Amino acid sequence: MNISKILYITAGIGALAVGYFALSGNSDEIDYSTQVKPILNKNCIACHGGVKKQGGFSVLFREEALGKTKSGKPAIIPGDPEHSDFIARLSHSDPEERMPYKTAPLKKEEIEILTKWVKQGAKWGEHWAFTRPKEIEVPNKGMFAGFFSWFGGKKWEKNDIDYFVSDKLEKEGLKHADQAEKGVLLRRVSLDLIGLPPTEKQLNDFLADNSDDAYEKAVDQLLQSPQFGERWAGLWLDMARYSDSKGYEKDEGRSIWKYRDYVIKAFNDNMPYNQFLTEQLAGDLLPNPTKSQYIATAFHRNTMNNDEGGTDDEEFRTAALLDRVNTTWEMFQGTTFACVQCHSHPYDPIRHDEYYKYLAFFNNTRDEDVPDDSPFLREFKSEDSTKLVALKTWLKTNVSDKASAEYEQKVRFLEPKIHPHWGDQFVNGFLADNKYLSVRNGGTVRFKQMPVEGKTRLMVAYGNKTGAPTRMEVHLGSPDGKQLMAIRLDTTGKGGWTNSWDYKVFDLPKLSGKQDWFLKFTNPKVKPEESTCVIGYLFYWMTFPEKGKPVMKPGSRCLWIW
Repeated sequence: MNISKILYITAGIGALAVGYFALSGNSDEIDYSTQVKPILNKNCIACHGGVKKQGGFSVLFREEALGKTKSGKPAIIPGDPEHSDFIARLSHSDPEERMPYKTAPLKKEEIEILTKWVKQGAKWGEHWAFTRPKEIEVPNKGMFAGFFSWFGGKKWEKNDIDYFVSDKLEKEGLKHADQAEKGVLLRRVSLDLIGLPPTEKQLNDFLADNSDDAYEKAVDQLLQSPQFGERWAGLWLDMARYSDSKGYEKDEGRSIWKYRDYVIKAFNDNMPYNQFLTEQLAGDLLPNPTKSQYIATAFHRNTMNNDEGGTDDEEFRTAALLDRVNTTWEMFQGTTFACVQCHSHPYDPIRHDEYYKYLAFFNNTRDEDVPDDSPFLREFKSEDSTKLVALKTWLKTNVSDKASAEYEQKVRFLEPKIHPHWGDQFVNGFLADNKYLSVRNGGTVRFKQMPVEGKTRLMVAYGNKTGAPTRMEVHLGSPDGKQLMAIRLDTTGKGGWTNSWDYKVFDLPKLSGKQDWFLKFTNPKVKPEESTCVIGYLFYWMTFPEKGKPVMKPGSRCLWIW
């Protein structure tokens, strides 16, 4: 061995020794997160944590652990393990007093860790999953590792992860396996990235490529495959509870496949993760949101919907809220947040009341027991789409960009709707299937505090298969109050359920504030037990100046005229 190698090695060993003693100078300090918390989670928290607090003692949060118990004094006295019942009862001779209760006692080394921890002040620590990650030095990769490698064989490590694996293998007294054959490597990575085995051509091309970056090129090719997005989107869609049906009872179909395609495209386009999350959580709140960003918000429309007759809107609205809170935390934080709905989390530093603070953030939605899954984003067939584009262009030129955007919003979403289940004080009427307004001849229903300020037009979605027109009167304040308007609802060819409505639009007189509306229905042709018609919903339509022509003529059935 030449003298230079000896000097290098000696210098390396010396530097390592100095570093070791410098780092190990504080080795007696007990770390809560890595040494204490695992013992508490395994042996104590089932009875003294988020679900139970036997004896008034909990080790979930520091203020609880150091607070007074039912005995009137704290179980843990920082700096004084000799007078801390928490420590004394770990070694108590009476089995009724010893902890953990009626199970195997702690090991001697575990008791020593807890005793030393209390003596050092019972310092708490941040949960490792909620602390900012720190860069870790890659083992055996530095300058000194290079010196020692002179005496060994050829190093197999090719990237930083390999060095961590190598370090662990060495500690366990194991050796790494030989690299798999090229065909095996390609099959593995192909199944992983696109969920399919390589084609014969891909395999032959890879086997024939002897360059150092042959594997990297094969991976790049797989990443460019459309199947990459399909394979990895599937994992996301499972967690996002994506389904082509509504769940519950009938489990009827749901048309939400455009959200699925959005996720696939996001993976294939390598969309930045922060953008991917933002668009799904709040794409509709972005400035001038695109159609794609609206579609992205279907992430939280994947909640189940129960449109069975007799269900309660608020019950299933609340169920949808809980689902959104839990899913948001599980997907974006990797935390089973649902536990905190009933109690503080036994293992994560999340308190019971924090669950409902997050719930309040989502508690502004209007999930309703309606079969059409509204609100939804409408697409139009080519002819109607051309009309919409032409109308938007006219509005931008002759009115304003704002009017054009507002009109498109109204047409695409038809929101906010006034659903029949807003009604009350039914007289000779009812909610058919708990969803649709069904009133017999001469019957009335009240819609309380209708927001009418600045509203100029009313659209009615209805069905009338009685064979005769129905008259719907709108009275203010009472069934016999001032008549605001009278509407003729002609017979329709459609069934009058879910999306099968006919539409009519009517002008409203100038109104202000909020007012109680009483709707009265008359159709002398129907039998006493029959309904005069079925109302799907009401909707305030909009007007704008169009050289004297309305977007929708009063009483017309088309959405716009050109």
